[in-house]
Amino acid sequence: MSNLKPLQCLNLGTLFYAIITASFSNTVLPVADKPQQRTFIEFYKSLGEKPATTVRIFDRSDYYSCHGEDATFVAKIVFKSTNVVKIMEIDDMQLPYLSLSKNNFEGLIRELLLVRNYRVVVFTKPLKKKLENEWVVQYKGSPGNLAHFEDVLFNNNNEMVNGSALIAVQVNLELKQQMVGLAFVDVNERRMGVIEFVDDDFYTELEALIVLLSPKECLLSNAAAKHERIEQIMKRNNVIITLRKAKEFMVDKVDIMESLNKLLRFREGQQQNANTIPEASKAMAISALAVAVNYLELTSENGNHGQFHLSSLDSNRFVHLDAAAVSALNLFPKPGTTIKSSTYRWQSVLGVLDRCRTPQGHRLMAQWIKQPLRDYELIKDRHEIVEYFVDNTTVRTALYDNHLKKLPDIMFVLKRLLHRKASLQDIFRLYQVVLRIPRMLTLLDMNDTRNAAVLTNIYNPIKDSLADLKLFKSMVEQIIDLEAVEQGEYLVKSDFDRELQERKQEMDEIHSKMKRHLAAVAKDIGLEAGSSIKLEFVSQHGFHFRITLKDETLIRKNNSYRILDAIKGGVRFTTNKLHDYSETFATLKSAYEEQQQTIVAEVIRVAIGYIEPWTMLNNQIAQLDCLVSFAVSACTAPIPYVRPKMQKDGPRVLKLSQIRHPCLELQEDVNFIANDALFNAEDSSMYIITGPNMGGKSTYIRSVGVAVLMAHVGAFVPCESAEMSIVDCILGRIGADDNFTKGLSTFMVEMIETAGIIRKATEKSLVIIDELGRGTSTYEGCGIAWSIAEWLAKESKCFTLFATHFQEITDLATYVPNVKNSHMEAIVDGERMTLLYQVKPGVMEKSFGIQVAKLANFPPGVIKLAEKFYKECEDHRGSLKEQQDADCLKVLQSCFDQIDNFDCDSDTFSLSSDALQGLQYLLN
Repeated sequence: MSNLKPLQCLNLGTLFYAIITASFSNTVLPVADKPQQRTFIEFYKSLGEKPATTVRIFDRSDYYSCHGEDATFVAKIVFKSTNVVKIMEIDDMQLPYLSLSKNNFEGLIRELLLVRNYRVVVFTKPLKKKLENEWVVQYKGSPGNLAHFEDVLFNNNNEMVNGSALIAVQVNLELKQQMVGLAFVDVNERRMGVIEFVDDDFYTELEALIVLLSPKECLLSNAAAKHERIEQIMKRNNVIITLRKAKEFMVDKVDIMESLNKLLRFREGQQQNANTIPEASKAMAISALAVAVNYLELTSENGNHGQFHLSSLDSNRFVHLDAAAVSALNLFPKPGTTIKSSTYRWQSVLGVLDRCRTPQGHRLMAQWIKQPLRDYELIKDRHEIVEYFVDNTTVRTALYDNHLKKLPDIMFVLKRLLHRKASLQDIFRLYQVVLRIPRMLTLLDMNDTRNAAVLTNIYNPIKDSLADLKLFKSMVEQIIDLEAVEQGEYLVKSDFDRELQERKQEMDEIHSKMKRHLAAVAKDIGLEAGSSIKLEFVSQHGFHFRITLKDETLIRKNNSYRILDAIKGGVRFTTNKLHDYSETFATLKSAYEEQQQTIVAEVIRVAIGYIEPWTMLNNQIAQLDCLVSFAVSACTAPIPYVRPKMQKDGPRVLKLSQIRHPCLELQEDVNFIANDALFNAEDSSMYIITGPNMGGKSTYIRSVGVAVLMAHVGAFVPCESAEMSIVDCILGRIGADDNFTKGLSTFMVEMIETAGIIRKATEKSLVIIDELGRGTSTYEGCGIAWSIAEWLAKESKCFTLFATHFQEITDLATYVPNVKNSHMEAIVDGERMTLLYQVKPGVMEKSFGIQVAKLANFPPGVIKLAEKFYKECEDHRGSLKEQQDADCLKVLQSCFDQIDNFDCDSDTFSLSSDALQGLQYLLN
């Protein structure tokens, strides 16, 4: 401490904070006087209660702080420990606190908003504060409203987050029907959508739209009791709910039309009035849209004006998926994981198919997987293009390895343009896209590999967008100094402005002097200028000389040279003269950049005029990236995928030969056993599948569901051959997990999901059900499973895979001709069981649960007790059956005895009351 200034000359709080923040935790607030601490504690407690999913953060200029229960929660996230939480204590008042550096704050914001779906409120002191400890809300953020945190969330990655859309929902009861109006806003993509529809009491259609749109946040009226079921749906789909005042949904139509007139980009030739568009007639949905627009404060940002597109949403374009099916088919990684991690990539269908090279491709791929197509022609086009890339290795490899990965996130750059935050470097990044696209088009238009679907859907649209950007390319070449870009500098050409030209001449003159000085120094120490000794520039040191490490002895004892540092690449040093030149050059360059700002602002203004063609090109690149990704995944699979043959009309069919599960076959040390799945509408629309635990029933039925979904998104499928009709729904019920966070038991979750299947399934649907009825008693579960299977087979007549351990349900095949039995093959030899994972016709009489318990190394005593109890149950059931058979014989004998007295003349006979009761017993 002897080197420190006298303590009275220092701010003790600042000193204390500096010492503490040098430590590992960075978690101690500066010392404040007691009145300030008391005032802050009182202010914090005056804020009142808040939802557990909202975190309050206080901006203290050079660091941030959290308090109360938030301090503990944030400490666990950021520091993985609560030991760093301190206590602010004044007299009888206490408040836990935690301080965060800027880096910690930014990491926390990303975790809360993008991973955990939390809300964030940041407080700050106003510049003109009336009170010493007055705090106001600086900005807020939520999963569907990231506008205030875009610089924190996106700048480091230079790409936008996938899926930050927001919806608003309004419900009215008209003529005893649930009328739903829904509005959708995606700020990143600058899209709005509205839809109105009649829904059932369980909001089946609404849930399908939630899966389709993948919103992060839903705005609802604060009439909570009215929307209890909607809230359950949102929670089931991990959508955060934000309640708004009911009066916000009763907005004046004139107000929302004025807002839309500001926000919408009208088509060329279209009347510039929101009242004239078809969507304006959807009163409920437009009211919901008004709530979303006000919540996001879209009209307050000039960069949003004239940039949004409004359309009507149409859920019938896509295959219906509910949340249960998305979970059952493992379409996406578990929350908090990423497919970029090799550990998790092959654990989801998205991980298997998403080989995209661009950020926009990644976003579109996630969207496509939740939006399987129902249009035969669109599916056919995608399959045609994927087949083209599969067959043309040269084109596929060049696009995948050389071109696509070098394209930037165009939407991210456009967002910076619209908010006037773009730089010349952003403009140059767009220019690089214009330079690269022609080379990609040349690949797609090679004479020997020309493909009609590729030309129509990829080549021509991209070529048209590129033509619209011709003047943009010319502008960049006229304004940006492309030679300076090669040196890592983004400058306006000097000859574009007289003052810039003067500054450039002065800079060139200084640079020439530095080169002459380089020659003099090289001669002095006996090295070759430009080879053994070089003139270089880094921001830390400015212009300097660099020599190799072995030549360091030439300058070591020479007072004319000052060594700056030594790195792996050599020794960096300078001289007084070079130092002066470097500072002069820096001053001139700063003046040059300041002078060019007005020109850059004008360039950005002009570039904004090209938003529309750039947006179209971005979407076309994303589409190309996804289709190339499908081809790459098909070619690199252990066994290449095949193109499915889609049936537009005719009898319904689903034929999958040697189908495999795309995720499991990519796991290490897995030798996957392929099977067939053969359906037709006449005699095999349902398969009841039995077999031992761990025998592969769930994997088999999942494989079928995944293959059908992959075919409908346009990908190839993991089969030897595949033929299928277009489906309208893929519905699933697999697994039996309690949903503790949502207050639902295993059985209730099972019933809710199964009820959704019954309501939605049609003869064009695919249904997969696994182990239905396990959450209640055996007889009740079997009865429920039987009734649902019979309903699907006789009423819905949909293609169904029904895996069960209830052997009784296999009897359904006796009564319903379109039901077939299959089982997973297993061989039991004494105490040894071998699972073959092969699907065979017929019924598996046993589930072999005890044998599986042996494989799991249960204690021998437990196994023996299980076997004993099992035999007792079997004996009891056998004796009951014998008694029932004996009763049947008695009843039949009594009937026959009475029939002996049959009156041939009257063609009638009578039975005693006992006999009648006996026959009724038999019939039951």
